[in-house]
Amino acid sequence: MQVAKSITVNVSKKINRDKFLSLRNFFNTYQNIARIYYSYILENSFDEMIVSGEMTAKDLKNLLHKKLYRQIRESFDIGSQTAQEIRDVVVESINSYAQLVRKGRKASLPKIEEFTVRLNYPRVVSIFEHGKEFDFFFKVKVNGDKRIAIPIKCGEIQKQLLKDALDGKYKIGAFQLVRRDDRFYFVIPIKKEVEIRQEYDGIVGVDLGLRYNAVITLLHKNGKITYVEFLKYRKLMHKIRMLWHRIDELKSMLPEGQRTSKRIQRLWRKIKRINNWIAHNISKKIVEIAKENNAMIAMENLKRLHPVKGKNSRKLNRRISNWVRGKVVRYTIYKAKWEGIRVKLVSPKNTSKTCHLCGSQGLRTGANFFCEHCHHTYNADFNASVNIGIRATLPDTKGCVNHPLGLMTYKAP
Repeated sequence: MQVAKSITVNVSKKINRDKFLSLRNFFNTYQNIARIYYSYILENSFDEMIVSGEMTAKDLKNLLHKKLYRQIRESFDIGSQTAQEIRDVVVESINSYAQLVRKGRKASLPKIEEFTVRLNYPRVVSIFEHGKEFDFFFKVKVNGDKRIAIPIKCGEIQKQLLKDALDGKYKIGAFQLVRRDDRFYFVIPIKKEVEIRQEYDGIVGVDLGLRYNAVITLLHKNGKITYVEFLKYRKLMHKIRMLWHRIDELKSMLPEGQRTSKRIQRLWRKIKRINNWIAHNISKKIVEIAKENNAMIAMENLKRLHPVKGKNSRKLNRRISNWVRGKVVRYTIYKAKWEGIRVKLVSPKNTSKTCHLCGSQGLRTGANFFCEHCHHTYNADFNASVNIGIRATLPDTKGCVNHPLGLMTYKAP
């Protein structure tokens, strides 16, 4: 099984001004060519032909190459490989839209401000280790055959992954050049072959909630629950609340009819970056625990909880909309696959209302769960994480005492 992950690295702030301007001009040229391809497709209604099936994506690529390739090469100083990559990126965006329409999904033509800048490795971009002031240099073919050396800074994890890829441990795919707030980043996909393990010594049960970002429980085959961790990023969640208040203040000062501003959009992007950081750190912790203990991972299949206007309070709706449960599940799945670890999604129904010890229905009040049958009291989220682990191993089993492995209870706070 082939799995992939991406590495994001920064173009160093110490980049030479001429090189920065060359990179920016290359980026803008790429966008101009993409818009030429895109406009030509729409003017000739090729998008409708893709939707109806009269034309395939391959046919469209061949047609664009025949009609526009020579004109673009004469008008812009850009390499042949890059010109073809731009064509492919535009056609793929149209084809994705067509697939949604054919499936009966509501879709509109992509309104693209910036197309993905994809660079072929190693024809258009190549990697060289520097080792002194900069971690790496990326040599990018920007104009015809001219290459410029771009200094790169990255974290220790990204640095090691890139070194392993250069040593042949991973396969490197096509790079992406991203511009954000007038800074440039490279996204490098790497791939490797893995086999998902089938035998495990235990299971990591994970409950994702609003009170705690995650509760992680390790259940062993020998009947012991040896590890429990409650993850809550209080300072970051408080920072997000402060950013919400600031957004509300800025919205109240907007002219009538205007819904947003560049300043508000920057704040939303900041919230998104914080949430991504939280999701990545939770998923990393889950996978590390599973890897260290040869355990599979069990998580809730959370799909149906959405903000409901008029039913929930505004504060609760905001907390639900900011809940990063979906990202945590997605990030955990791809990180676990990279390590060859299985992830099983189970139904979340009554996981926090069923006693993990005896399997009886109990009473949940706030953060606590009380079992009326065996008279035990637990943290409700801890109780749910154990039930998720049990449900993943044997779906019809209720409670540790009924589990063939004889799981023992663990008194959590």
